[in-house]
Amino acid sequence: MKQPSAGDLNRRVTLRKWQDVAAAGFGIDQTFDAGATVWASVEPVGSAIFWGTQQVDNGVTHRIIVRRTATINEVTITGEHVAEYAGLRYRVKRASDLNGERRFVVLEVEALGAIA
Repeated sequence: MKQPSAGDLNRRVTLRKWQDVAAAGFGIDQTFDAGATVWASVEPVGSAIFWGTQQVDNGVTHRIIVRRTATINEVTITGEHVAEYAGLRYRVKRASDLNGERRFVVLEVEALGAIA
């Protein structure tokens, strides 16, 4: 995969840790930490299947590339994280080092829908 060049990381994405906590009445509340807002490249991968406006498969829908740091890397970003961009929330499915060069991290994500 090609490394981003100057100007490719031109979207502001917030990476947050997702936790489900018990709520009153046997429910579950989703909580998210403050997260980190980073510059990123966001591109659809086109593998999702939709029925009307509802996604019906469980595939990767977008690829997000961010600069690798000590706190944002392929080990620290897991399936317990979400990415938020343009009013939409994406669940991280996979995080990997781009080309093994330890400069960028590729996040393969699934679109969850609008941020409530």
